[in-house]
Amino acid sequence: MVRIRIRAIGKIKESFIRDAIADYAKRMCSFCQVECIEYPEAPVPDTHPSTIEMACVSEGEKLCSGIDSLDYVIILDRTGKQVSSEGLAEVIRRCEIEGPYQLVFIIGGPHGLSKDCLQKGNIILSLSAMTFPHQIARLLLYEQLYRAFTIIRGLPYHR
Repeated sequence: MVRIRIRAIGKIKESFIRDAIADYAKRMCSFCQVECIEYPEAPVPDTHPSTIEMACVSEGEKLCSGIDSLDYVIILDRTGKQVSSEGLAEVIRRCEIEGPYQLVFIIGGPHGLSKDCLQKGNIILSLSAMTFPHQIARLLLYEQLYRAFTIIRGLPYHR
């Protein structure tokens, strides 16, 4: 059974989003072990580019600490490659077969990720060309993970 660890900046504040994420996590428990680790947003007292970059570096260090060299790291970033649900399912299927220690998804804060953090990914994906709040992005990731597992298993959820 594949293990998925989601490392994200910020907490889910809205209860309806937390409930939806919990529902998808429960649905996935027969396919994988999924865990989410949340890290606090770095303070950004002003909008000066160097202040924002320092926050991104600080958040990136937290997100990328403790990643094992055997992990397959998927970074979610607006600059990443867009893939279909079937494409994500193929990435997960390959990881199930080839057996990395775990799949790690990284979701940065509102200012994005540092260059160092982006370089730690095996692949950088974008959920959409549109911009979403991070809470919604996390919900979309859970839904797409569930969808990917149903595609892999040939279940009727994905049509």
